[in-house]
Amino acid sequence: MNVSGNPRRVRPEKQPVILPGSDCKETMESLSFGRRVDITADTESADTYHHHTFVKKSFHRPTFCHHCTEMLWGITKQGLTCEVCNFVSHERCLYNIVTPCSSVASDRIKEPVPHTWSDPVQARKKFCNVCRRKFDDGVLLRCEVCEYYAHLGCLDFVVSDCRKCSNYEESKEMGEKKFVHHWREGNLPPSGKCALCKCKCGTTECLSSMKCSWCWTMAHCGCYKQLPQSCNYGALAEILMPRSCLSMPVTNASVKADLASKDLKANMMENSAETRAKDDETADGQIVKIYDGYIALSKRNFKTIQVQKDATIQQMIEAALRAYLIKDEASNYYLSSVSDTDGEITEKRLSELDNLTSLTKVSMGKAPSLFLRYEDKDTRRGTIKVFSGDPDTTSVPRPISINSHISVEEVIEMALHKFRIDDGDPNDYSLMEVVLDKGVQERVMERYECPWPQLLKARRNSLKQMKQTRYYLRKNEQPTMELARMYVGSLPINLSEFKYKQIIQKMLDEDSMFASIDMVYAQYGSACVSFSDHEAAVKAYKILKDTTYEDKLLTVLFIPEIHLDKLPEDHCPLLVFVNTRSGGCQGIDVQDALRKMLNPHQVFDLDQGGPLPGLHVFSQLKEYKALICGGDGTVGWVLSCLDDIGQESVCSSPPIAVLPLGTGNDLSRVLKWGGGYQQGDDLYQMLQTVMEAEEVKLDRWTVVFEPEGKHTEIDNKSNSSNSSSGDDMPNLFVMNNYFGIGIDADLCLGFHNAREEKPEKFNNRVYNKIVYLRQGMQKLGRKTNCRELNKEILIDVDNKRLKLPTLEGILILNISSWGSGADPWGSSDTQDEFQRASHDDGMLEIIGLTGVMHLGQIQGSLRNGIRLAQASHIRISMKTDMPVQVDGEPWMQLSGEVVVSRSALQATMLKKRKHRIARRNTEPAISGDSAAQRDQAKLVAVNSEEIAQI
Repeated sequence: MNVSGNPRRVRPEKQPVILPGSDCKETMESLSFGRRVDITADTESADTYHHHTFVKKSFHRPTFCHHCTEMLWGITKQGLTCEVCNFVSHERCLYNIVTPCSSVASDRIKEPVPHTWSDPVQARKKFCNVCRRKFDDGVLLRCEVCEYYAHLGCLDFVVSDCRKCSNYEESKEMGEKKFVHHWREGNLPPSGKCALCKCKCGTTECLSSMKCSWCWTMAHCGCYKQLPQSCNYGALAEILMPRSCLSMPVTNASVKADLASKDLKANMMENSAETRAKDDETADGQIVKIYDGYIALSKRNFKTIQVQKDATIQQMIEAALRAYLIKDEASNYYLSSVSDTDGEITEKRLSELDNLTSLTKVSMGKAPSLFLRYEDKDTRRGTIKVFSGDPDTTSVPRPISINSHISVEEVIEMALHKFRIDDGDPNDYSLMEVVLDKGVQERVMERYECPWPQLLKARRNSLKQMKQTRYYLRKNEQPTMELARMYVGSLPINLSEFKYKQIIQKMLDEDSMFASIDMVYAQYGSACVSFSDHEAAVKAYKILKDTTYEDKLLTVLFIPEIHLDKLPEDHCPLLVFVNTRSGGCQGIDVQDALRKMLNPHQVFDLDQGGPLPGLHVFSQLKEYKALICGGDGTVGWVLSCLDDIGQESVCSSPPIAVLPLGTGNDLSRVLKWGGGYQQGDDLYQMLQTVMEAEEVKLDRWTVVFEPEGKHTEIDNKSNSSNSSSGDDMPNLFVMNNYFGIGIDADLCLGFHNAREEKPEKFNNRVYNKIVYLRQGMQKLGRKTNCRELNKEILIDVDNKRLKLPTLEGILILNISSWGSGADPWGSSDTQDEFQRASHDDGMLEIIGLTGVMHLGQIQGSLRNGIRLAQASHIRISMKTDMPVQVDGEPWMQLSGEVVVSRSALQATMLKKRKHRIARRNTEPAISGDSAAQRDQAKLVAVNSEEIAQI
């Protein structure tokens, strides 16, 4: 949250408030410490008080200060709490509070950015950033980018200050860009330490302390203002995609929020009363529904207040203002009763003599529904606040007095005078209307419009929405023709560019015409299109996302554009692919964590279009790295896609690291990345390890199947998971790990069929291995079609016939790991005629298996496989149908020939180093008055164990 205020500032003596420790202690208990002042009228007062309304309170359970994180001690009246946002503080901490009240927090942000909300989830030991209450058993919304949390009932009051992940500006040079910390309050790990004082700042007891969403620097609320304002992106700066080199005018986040808003409304209404009254100390009272305008009434979107049964109108108005987080004098508002007669809504203003008891009698014993209205003392004139359009400026919004006849053009002239731009031509500027309601909605106002009558109308429709309306003065610059780029997949394959354009345009209307087709991937049935009109792009997205073509639902998503001239030379961005279906729910958790540590635009979900969108975005980079989060099948999928389109990219073979999420993860084991990711593993340290990893080569092999008596054209698809008969199988595969025939493939096929039958059960590695073990036990003592396999196949290695002993299975290995970490080839023997196995020597290892018992002995490291040969070209003749598997993908193959030969493409992989390289300090230095102060305040790298717990 971009907050303002100085933690060391002392209250000016001119402020007529009662301070803690003064002689008027008996008066302090009944007075509010927060002064209701306009932030635009008195900036000094706003920075000092932050608009909290504090009252003394007795806490009946352990409570912690939201500023210093220490416990409030005492028997009664231990501390103070804000009646609006529930901020809790010691009396001694009032001078140093830097957190603004939720009622004015949105006024403190200069450049609003909407949040990317997740689906409603449950989380423990987290706090709402709006009402500051702890999440217990209820559901919540979480921003997938900046770790902002909110109750469903608090969604109306969230502060749209998400970190901006793409802010490319053509007019600015790279050196002119200013990157500052993006601070977010609370929800830190318990072991978090302050970067300034080195003391513990993390807590799970309250919403306190600050954390930068970019560099992950943590600090106390009283310390973070003393840290340097500039942000260097932290220890991951080398692989993080800077936001200054990315442009994405239409994001999937904004579209997702727009489409999901309807689904959240019902949940909001159900949770509104519960969220606001959950921890209310009032034991007896009555719930009253409050609407802020006609829009809320039509949508049944109300807020509730809990007051005494004999509450006066004045008390109800004050409670309603707190419910709607409005910081203003209660005398400026009134309540009116609502009645609906034959579809006609009528309202009657309540007098000061009325009370809740009389209203309940009128409504036949039911709690009344009321309107909260603003007292229009003078409807002919008013004041609006205009913000400067320059996000780098430090100026505050300027108040401008207007009336019903002042147009936008006149407002622009007065704003130029307020901002002291006297030489500016009003024709070169425009006025933007921005509404911070469930995101950010903005439009350019016409010069003839009059803002004041529109505000009066908006006030009647929604008091809250009117409060969240602001105006920006922006200079009219030359249009940059920044295009909105969209990926469209699941189209028919192998068509021409003209045909793809015709198909897409036929599904759209005339208003959604796109500018051009950037790239066509005919072998995948995908196209990347551009829109010059952003509104037309959003409209096209809504049409295409629910469209099916040839019984296939289209895959549609917006993709960013990388501007190479803005990318620093020392940066090597990391392209991340996450298979969210791997490892049970671990893929989703890993994706969320990586999107917070890196720029979310460099993390791609393979469930949304596969690897193509990410590879297309990074296709123009000369150098980059990739991280694949998934199993061995996911790695093969990405490598095969890279083979197909890599030749059209500037970097055809980027180095690739693996985060194991699958069951076997044999390739990951060989590259030293481990046998499987466990929840709680340190992803931050893992990313640092990727930066230091060494590059190695991985041989890749082509496996061609030629069924007996059939000759089919070679299909470029690879790694199909179809387990039906060979008639439906493509006859060419790319092998990265191993190829098996016989008993091993038979067990793999049985496991695959069981998973296809009940996929919901196979979300745990331990369970998967138990199923494998059960499949093997069922084969013991039974005659299978793999008995005496040596009589059913012939093997030629490098044009020489291989003599086979009695076997039930054949393994052909490219890497020295199989079956979740076993090594069938074994260590090298000086007396053996064979060479040491390696994944980059251009040779394959052929191993024989005698049965299920032999497989179990290999898994237990009690025995090795039967070494048969090492070769670079293998031909296998199968006399009967047999189970086969390539990299864990099994099926029943028809009799015929199998040819395994080396592929022309080698993959570049990243192998984890045994010893980490000592890296240079990437933390910024703190400016001070002396060298001693600078040494004392020097930042250290963030502890990776602390970050992993977030």
